[in-house]
Amino acid sequence: MDPLLEKRNGYSLEDCAEIMNRMTELKTEHGEPGFKPHWQQFLRSKGLTENSWANVWNEWHQVTEADPQLGAKFHMFMSQARLRQMTAKQPNVAGEAMEGLSLETYAKISAQIQTGAAVEGLIAGEGLTMEQWQAGQAAWAQRMGNCSPTDPVMLQYGQLYQKWSPNHQAAMEAATATFLRDAAEQGGRGGGMSQTLDMDNAPEFFEHEDIRVRARGVREMVRIWDLNWNDRDERMRGLTQRAYDEAIRILTEGAGTPGLTAVDRPVDQLDIHTWSELLEQEQTQQGTADLVVSPLKDLAAQKFMTPQQNEAAQNALRQAMARLQPRVQAVDAAWSNVTDELKRVQVRQLKDDYRELIGDLQEALGDWEYEDPAEVSQRVVAQPTAAAQRMLAQRHQPPQSGLMFVLKRIPILGSILRMLGL
Repeated sequence: MDPLLEKRNGYSLEDCAEIMNRMTELKTEHGEPGFKPHWQQFLRSKGLTENSWANVWNEWHQVTEADPQLGAKFHMFMSQARLRQMTAKQPNVAGEAMEGLSLETYAKISAQIQTGAAVEGLIAGEGLTMEQWQAGQAAWAQRMGNCSPTDPVMLQYGQLYQKWSPNHQAAMEAATATFLRDAAEQGGRGGGMSQTLDMDNAPEFFEHEDIRVRARGVREMVRIWDLNWNDRDERMRGLTQRAYDEAIRILTEGAGTPGLTAVDRPVDQLDIHTWSELLEQEQTQQGTADLVVSPLKDLAAQKFMTPQQNEAAQNALRQAMARLQPRVQAVDAAWSNVTDELKRVQVRQLKDDYRELIGDLQEALGDWEYEDPAEVSQRVVAQPTAAAQRMLAQRHQPPQSGLMFVLKRIPILGSILRMLGL
């Protein structure tokens, strides 16, 4: 029996792929939290509620994590299902030609070359000369180098390549399984720093050129300060001060890149390389600010800040909102005219992430708590703070970005996973 058809709690991995793809479509169209009613209605049509769906997926998720081969098979099936949905809406470009070389012929020869067949024979078999092949190959390569992964040319090339390469599916599943297995064993972390922050390597985080690493340093140093409420010494205070200073800098200055605010044309007109760079800039702006809000708020309530530092911290939150507002407006403007499916998914995610970040900043100011270390009497603390308990519970969990950080760098599959919003 096909393992994708095996049922758990009444649902198979094939069912899960359909449900998850539909969730992506609804989130893209309606955003957070607007997609919720549509999502709940869809789940009801499948005999599910949000809670029962969570139970179904959690069980399957554990199974696929324990079996990288099955996990790879599922990821490939889900991406192919999504591809079929998209290509059904697109014009057929298989016969489109560049320099006399059609897309299908280009895919066919490219796929068969990988089997070790003689190039000259493959080209002659299609009625082409070597010069025609080389000119057409160069033209298609240049065009694809600037295409979105959801452009009809890219999607249909992938399908045609697989059609003429019977071993392609197995090779992709094997490669994906290897990445899944390695990620599970190594727990790799992105951003240029794989190790967990401690008292010895903390300065490396705060001196790193990547603002994402410095933001991680803020979060993890504040965790150390919070968890070690009985063992805080001058060294720890000094490193926590660096975390405080970096959090203020991130909120007030950001990453220093213009992102979409510098774009004066529709997103659909941007080639994929330019768009990828702009997307990363926006994700960095949003993600690093989001990472330091809670730690800074926790420090205010942990007898760390002077009154002047406390006021500076709240002002930094206000400055962050003012600084980010033009970026929010730029993302909203981009959303209003984007039609490319991959870019629609990504812009919608940016919209939702910025909306959530602005909400978090407002909420942090609204329920801000402060303890002045000079005024609060020393008290015996029997249990860590609520923030410390949350951090302690998460201390040994692998980072959420670890697995997807690796998967998104797999050729072809990575683009599809990002498109799916995973």
